[in-house]
Amino acid sequence: MAGFIGGWDASASFFVFPDIRDNFAGGDAAAASWVLTVTNIVGAALLLQSGRLTDKSGPHRLYKFGVQIFVLGVVLSTIAPSLWFLIIARGLSAASQALMGPAAIALVIKYSGRGHESEAVGRWGFYTAVAGAISPLIVTQLISTFTWRSLFALQVPIGLFVLYCLSGVDLPKGGDSSVSIKPLDSIITISGLTLIILPIVKADNWGITSLKTLSFFVAGLLLLVLLVKNSSESPSSPLQLQLFKNRNFVCASIMSLFAGIAFYAHWMSVLLYMTEIWDYGIVKAGLILTIMPGSMSLFSITSGRMSDNYGFRWVIIPGILVYSSLFFFLWLWVGPNESMTFLIPALVGSGIGMATVWPTLTAIGASGTEESLLGSATSVIHTIQRVGGALGIAVVLAIVGSVGEVGSYEAFRAGLLVMPMAGAITLISALFLDNRS
Repeated sequence: MAGFIGGWDASASFFVFPDIRDNFAGGDAAAASWVLTVTNIVGAALLLQSGRLTDKSGPHRLYKFGVQIFVLGVVLSTIAPSLWFLIIARGLSAASQALMGPAAIALVIKYSGRGHESEAVGRWGFYTAVAGAISPLIVTQLISTFTWRSLFALQVPIGLFVLYCLSGVDLPKGGDSSVSIKPLDSIITISGLTLIILPIVKADNWGITSLKTLSFFVAGLLLLVLLVKNSSESPSSPLQLQLFKNRNFVCASIMSLFAGIAFYAHWMSVLLYMTEIWDYGIVKAGLILTIMPGSMSLFSITSGRMSDNYGFRWVIIPGILVYSSLFFFLWLWVGPNESMTFLIPALVGSGIGMATVWPTLTAIGASGTEESLLGSATSVIHTIQRVGGALGIAVVLAIVGSVGEVGSYEAFRAGLLVMPMAGAITLISALFLDNRS
């Protein structure tokens, strides 16, 4: 259910963006994009603390508490009276998923046993993909019939069902009592990420090389450097630096950033291209985009087994190579007139890429890590993925708003180039992995 909730929310949110932009944000795409971007910023900021909280209190209770906060967040999103109220409510939902994510993965890995990390996370990714395939079919119909609010309203009974499943369950205690939480580090993280991502979102207004943009970037980087400086190997440090002594963990962290850029960008860029250039309705675009998570669901578990048996490189390198190549051919040959010749292969390739890379990166984070650090290890990987996701969305919107004439074919086509470029960097990083199974 953790995988299903995460997959549903992540994929379905992209389909409400056009409606929120046009009917709730007055056509301001940059302001509306914060409905998507805030989930990555808040999630990235809180995941580190959540990972340590998982190690401190044990994953069972933290997961249940996260689901409770999730229900509150989607209720507030449904009734939001203004755009910024909605953004705050989405931030609360992101906080809940930051609590649920590391706890859920720690539980999955704990009960699957060592040596089966990749397959276990692959099964978690399978349900994420199933939700990603189902949600566009349902959500696009709801949006066309009602409004974007129906997406969040539908998530309320899903969250309540999970709480019902957990009711009456004797949740075991556990964890490391020596761990304490540092709220100041969370404030530093969220401030730093916001200062870095905001000028990307506002690039068309501020200018890439303007004093304002550069000032925000420098301030954000200084805050993140301060976070690293404050981190140590003490039990209460949100960023456990000993994890980075493992070369595979370092490679997985780099790949998580650029894979996050690619995988979040492809939802946004392909959706905008179909609706703005090919004049597809949201329902038709949603049906076509289900190919991505549908393809992912076919390969997730098998990829996990292969990774456990033969090593990480044999899974990640072919997967990201297929992904990057097919999106490059899409960018190279796509035109202003509707054509499925290169779109369908690219969407299938995106599913293959997500199935082979996304769960495997989490498995790399958990592989060779003590059980007492599982929450921290997976939360670092997911934090970096969230940062990449926020950058991916921001970069696509910045490109679409600044290349050529606003709303032109050239602008939306340029947005498609983000995926092969980010995928290529992910591929290069994967070459440095130790081929351990």
